[in-house]
Amino acid sequence: MDAQTSGRHARGLPPGTRMGRYTLLHRLAVGGMAELYVARQGGIEGFEKIVALKRVLTHLAGDPQFVEMFLDEARFAASLDHPNIAHVTDIGEEDGEYFFAMEYVHGANLLEVLRRSDHVPLPLDCALAIVVGVAAALHHAHEQLGPDGRPLGLVHRDVSPSNVMISHNGAVKLTDFGIARAAARTSVTAQGQTKGKAGYMSPEQCRGDRLDRRSDVFALGILLYEVTTGVRAFYAPNDFAILGRIARADYIPPQEIDEHFPEALARIIARALAKEPEDRHPTAEAVQIELEEVAREQGLRLSTVELSRHMKAPFG
Repeated sequence: MDAQTSGRHARGLPPGTRMGRYTLLHRLAVGGMAELYVARQGGIEGFEKIVALKRVLTHLAGDPQFVEMFLDEARFAASLDHPNIAHVTDIGEEDGEYFFAMEYVHGANLLEVLRRSDHVPLPLDCALAIVVGVAAALHHAHEQLGPDGRPLGLVHRDVSPSNVMISHNGAVKLTDFGIARAAARTSVTAQGQTKGKAGYMSPEQCRGDRLDRRSDVFALGILLYEVTTGVRAFYAPNDFAILGRIARADYIPPQEIDEHFPEALARIIARALAKEPEDRHPTAEAVQIELEEVAREQGLRLSTVELSRHMKAPFG
C-alpha cells in the first residue's frame, strides 16, 4: 500500500463522492476488507433514500480473493429476506471498485449498547428480545435454499455484538455476512483456517474444523450470556487465552454471578455453550422457542416497545 492509498484508507472518501447513483455522506466504520458509509440514493422526481453503502478498500480492489469474498457477502445477504436481517438492495462497481447498498439502521450496535451499560445486565425483556431476534435471523439464514432447491448450509461465523444492530424503534437486525460460508461454496475457506472474533467463536471454529449451524448456536449462547449477565463469557487477557477457554467451554455459570438468575435461562445457556456440537440445541430456532417460553414464565412481553425505550434513553 503506497502512502497516498494509506492516507485515503485512513481518512475515507470525502463527503459528496459519487458511487453509481449514490452520494457518500460520511463514513461509519472501516474494517480489514471494507468500509461502510452512510449514503444518499438519488432518483427521478426528487426521490431520495438514505442507505448504508459498503465498499471494498481501495488497496484490496485488485485482489480477486477479497473481491470474491465481498461479492459473496452481497449475494448471500441479498438472498435473505427476513425482518431481522439488514436487507441488501443493490450491488455496483465504480472505476473497478465494488460496493453494495443495504438498509440503513438508525440506532446502535449491540457492542455500543453493552459498553454503555457498563457491565450491568440489560433488562431481561430487552436482552431476550435481542437474542430472540438474532436467533430468528440465524434460523432463516441456516434454512436458506439454493437455486436447485437444496439447502445452502449457510453458517454466519461472526455472530458478535458489533454485528447486531438495534434501531431506535426497537428492531433487531443481524448484519455482516462477510465471512459467512455455504457448504457448497467454491470460495470456501480452507479447513484449518480460522476466521471470526476470538471471544465469539465456537470450539470447533477455534480448531479450524468444518462448521455447521451449531457453531452459530454456540455464538448465540455467548451473546445470551453476555446480555443477561453483563459479563463476557470467555474473557481473558489475550486472544490465545480466550481461545483456550472456549476450547474447554470454560465459563462461570451465570448463577455464580447472580444467585437470582433464572434457572431455566441458565439451562438454555448451558446447552447452547456445550463443548460438543451434538450436545447443543440443534437449531437457532430451538433456542428461540425456549427463550420465548422463559419470557412467558417470567411474565415478560418481547415487543419492540420496551427495547425502543431502552435504546432512546442512552442513544436518542
